[in-house]
Parts: sequence; C-alpha cells; structure tokens
Amino acid sequence: MQMRTAVVGAGVVGLSTAYALLRHGSEVVVYETGAPMAARSAGSSRIFRLAHGDPGLVAYAAAAAGLWADWTHRAGNRLLGQQTVVVTGPIAEEWADAMEDAGADHTFVDEDDLDTAELGLPVEALPGPALIDPAGGVIDAPATGRFLRAAIGNRIRREHIHRIEPHEDWVELHGSNGVHEVDHVVVAAGRGSVDLAAQVDLYLPSQLSHHVRFTFRLKDPDVTPPCWIDDTQSWRDGVTSYQHMAGPGLWTVGLHLPTELEFWERGRAEVIDHSRELALTYIHDTLVGVDDEIVEEVYCDTPTVLRDGVHVSTTGPVTVVWGAHLFKHAPAIGQTLASAAVHGGSPQVPRSE
Repeated sequence: MQMRTAVVGAGVVGLSTAYALLRHGSEVVVYETGAPMAARSAGSSRIFRLAHGDPGLVAYAAAAAGLWADWTHRAGNRLLGQQTVVVTGPIAEEWADAMEDAGADHTFVDEDDLDTAELGLPVEALPGPALIDPAGGVIDAPATGRFLRAAIGNRIRREHIHRIEPHEDWVELHGSNGVHEVDHVVVAAGRGSVDLAAQVDLYLPSQLSHHVRFTFRLKDPDVTPPCWIDDTQSWRDGVTSYQHMAGPGLWTVGLHLPTELEFWERGRAEVIDHSRELALTYIHDTLVGVDDEIVEEVYCDTPTVLRDGVHVSTTGPVTVVWGAHLFKHAPAIGQTLASAAVHGGSPQVPRSE
C-alpha cells in the first residue's frame, strides 16, 4: 500500500517536497490556500549560491546544485543561470573560510587587490574585501514553478487547512472542503505554518517583517552583471543589499533595512513606500548603468529573527519546515523531507547561521 502524504503549502519548498515524494513512490496531495508559487515564492528570480557562513550550509547548497541540474535536464530548459555571485563586505572573509572548509571552489579578493571594474558590478567604486562564488547564479522562479506544477499535476488542491490532529501513526487534516486522513503531513506554509505548528506543540518564530524588492532596467540590455550580495553598508549605516538580473536587461535590488524600519507594526503600505523611496535614492547615489524607473515590485513577509538556514521539527507523523532564503535550497529540502517521511526518522538539515 502506498504511503499517503499531505503537503500543506504550495510554495517552492512544498512543491519540491511533493515532487520528491512522488519520486519516492508516495501518494501525495498538496493543499494550498491561495495560488501555487505565490507569497514568499513569488517573483521572477532568486539568487542561488554555494556561499554561506557555515560549511554545512555550503555542502547542502552543493547538494541542491546537483538537484537543480537534474531538474533542468528534466524540464528541458535552464532553471539556474551561470552568472556567478559576488559577496562584498565583512561577511566575505567568513564565507570564504566556510567555502574553503567545505571544499567549494571560490576566489577571495583582499581589499587592497580589489578592482571593482573587473567584478562587472554596476557600481564605480566599492570597499572590499570580496568573495567570488563561480557556482552561483540566478534561479528562474516562474520556470521552476511551471516544472514542479507540471510534474505534480492535479495533486495540488485549492483548500485551506485550519487544523491538524495527529494520532499515533496517522494524521487527520481539517480543511475548508472536509476532513482528510493521511499517514504523514509536511507543513511548509510560510506564515501559515506558525498556527498549524502550535496545534501540535511545535513553536516557530512568529515575529514578522515586511520586505519588498524592486526591478529596474539596465541601460545596456546586453550586459550580464554577476549576482551581488553587498554587506559593506557603504551607502548608509545599517543598510545592506542583494542584487541580481531578473531577466535580460533587468536588474533587481532588494535593500535590507534596519529592523525598526521593517517592523510588522508599521504596516505593509508604509514600509513599501519608504523602501521604494530608499531604493530610488540608492539607485541615484550608487549604481551606474541602471535606470531609475521601477518596472516590478515584489513584496513578501519574512521572519524577523531568522538568518540563512533551514529549520525542521517533527513530532510523530507531522513535520514542519521553516527558515529564511530557502528557495536556493528547495530541491535538497524536498529530498530531505521526502526521504524522512518515507523511510522514517528525523530529517537531517545543516546547522543554520
């Protein structure tokens, strides 16, 4: 008899888990309140990188890279680009050490040897040091979603799951369309995971912040800058950024602001307006070759206290996954959760930063 597994949440982690479960031979249903690949999985692109501050996360990202390559082969089109990633600022040396410990290919450039022009970034000058991750690149988020949805097919159901009742070796799910019995449930519902996890005495960080990123046009549509994670705070104290191509001739900028400027209590509209004003000022003050007209805004809520990493808790037949910046790890997370659900035991993920 096939194992019956439910996945709550059809973001990239939930769909990756369902995909891996199907490949393990499990019977799967995915329950999603809204549209698949929305909320924290929305937008045109994400950055993939091996570079992390912990060797375990570097190794986990390397495992994910192999799975991204497999997905690309099966999808018939490239899901992960080859733009490389440049990391600048104080974290560069720490991350370089972690990559060295994990045996990952990288280049570390000391501040005295840094040539901004050689890095290919859309900025005239930049304090170092810098880390170059040649395995990094841009993930095509919509293409990833299309691939996963096609593979999972009609197993994705539009239904809100509002209660989980675990028993010794099965789970009862209460949803807007009725009650469902399964052998195991994986909760990967973003913000919705908090309440569901609490019902089985698993407690997730509940403090949220607002975040928004903006996409602009490159003045030269033929240039292909590398992805850029800037930790220098050289523009303003307390402000860091991530930047990458979002498509041909498009450049995405996400500013990480001081915590008090992204507080949930400030309200979504106020944070978006302030972030937009700061992003436009940043473009004008710092970047070269980037037009200051916004062509796309992508909003998401994000856990305030979490840094890079994957968090998993299991109680009986219920597994809950959460974390920050999970898109790049999604194939590996799905494989980890599916294997644990099918074969038993606790999912093993690396220590988070």
